[in-house]
Amino acid sequence: MRRSHFEALRPVCPLCREALAIASAIREENGDVIEGILVCASCSREYPIIDGIPVIVGPIRAWLAANPLQVLLRDDLSPEIESLIGDVLGSGSAFDTQRQHAGMYADDHYGGGSAEHVLDRAFGGAADGPVIDTGCATGGTTFHLARKSGAMTVGVDLNFAMLRIASRVLREGRLRHVRRRVGLVYERRDKAIDVPSRELVDFWCCDVAALPFPDATFALAASINVIDCTASPRDTVAELARVLRPGGTAILSTPYDWAPTATPVEQWLGGHSQRGPRQGAPEPVLRALLSEAFVIEKEEPSVPWRVRLHDRSTVHYDVHLVVARKSH
Repeated sequence: MRRSHFEALRPVCPLCREALAIASAIREENGDVIEGILVCASCSREYPIIDGIPVIVGPIRAWLAANPLQVLLRDDLSPEIESLIGDVLGSGSAFDTQRQHAGMYADDHYGGGSAEHVLDRAFGGAADGPVIDTGCATGGTTFHLARKSGAMTVGVDLNFAMLRIASRVLREGRLRHVRRRVGLVYERRDKAIDVPSRELVDFWCCDVAALPFPDATFALAASINVIDCTASPRDTVAELARVLRPGGTAILSTPYDWAPTATPVEQWLGGHSQRGPRQGAPEPVLRALLSEAFVIEKEEPSVPWRVRLHDRSTVHYDVHLVVARKSH
């Protein structure tokens, strides 16, 4: 966690909304806290900083209990032992799912993939203030936003394993991940990578529906293929509005690829109740939701997005892209 970002963004406890302070910097390198503890000045809740990533999640005990693999996962095992563990745990295990998802995002984010293409369609100029990339995954979109905006940029996500990949690119200049070839067969990739504007970027582990920032902190907020992966898309949009300054810009894209394991059906924006006047269409629901705090300035109904699954499989999405300005 960069001290410069902490001091400029003035994070708050996501539960009581009081200021956080650095209680201890156990390991620090050139103004970058690698291990430490944040504490709330009011409720005294503690939040860890692990591998340079502050974990500022309100129900911290429940989050850590549900995600020990992401936090404690080793990356120093040999490819042979890692492969053996993957074979033993099998397809569909948490270990296999984590490897698959991290590899998919790393491939797209650092291979000139669809994520950059969507951002380029939405945003072309500088930002007059800090930028937040919600649901940043492995961080490629965050670096891209920093380069295009020229502003301090923070990427936030709840997936710590993906944030660890982003943090290594930031702090070591190396991209390290595994890429699925077929079934349980993965290949390890480890390469040096030069990312411009790295000095502007930091990565934090946060819930996009309960962000640990004061009101009106950011000039630009991006939410690229996130709202259909959250427990409450409405709360996520409301949080974007809360942390944006008046006149600030929100960039949202989504394929509306709903799954009840991520989002309860009753929270979906469309995708059900086809007997109603909207016939289950999600786009008018998102427009109506945005109209509560935003004015839509640009909209593209179908932007292509391709995601590689393995050597013989690629998923094609058409995402709905919206650029909106906060009206008040």
